[in-house]
Amino acid sequence: MSKNITNHGILLLLVVALLAGCSKNEIEINQEKLIGTWISTDKNDTLYFTTNNDFYHSNGYMSYDHYDYELYNDSIEIRYRGKLFVLIHPTMHKYLISNESLTIDFSNKQCYGFELKEITYARAE
Repeated sequence: MSKNITNHGILLLLVVALLAGCSKNEIEINQEKLIGTWISTDKNDTLYFTTNNDFYHSNGYMSYDHYDYELYNDSIEIRYRGKLFVLIHPTMHKYLISNESLTIDFSNKQCYGFELKEITYARAE
C-alpha cells in the first residue's frame, strides 16, 4: 500500500513540474511579445516595455515614468518606481496579449498613473 502511495506521489510531482514548466514558457513568450511601444486606442496612454521587467508610461499627466512588472499566467503585477518616489503598493491586473493588441484591466484596483478602467493598446509601428 505504501509503495502505491509513493508511486502516486512521484507521479503527482512529475505532473506538477510539467505544468509549471509550461506556464513559465508561456510567460517567457508573452514577455518577448510585450517588448516595444504600445499606444492606447484612445491615444491617451503610451507604454514602453524596455525589458522583461521594466516599462515606462506616458500620458497627459506624466512623461516616461518608470514601472516594474512581473507576468503571471493571466495577470500582470505592476509596481510604480517613478520620479515621484511615493510609496505605492503593487497592484495585480488581468491582461491579454494577442496579435498586435494588449489589453490590461485596471478596473479592479487603482494603479498609480492609470485610469480605473480596462485599457486596450495597439503596438506602435
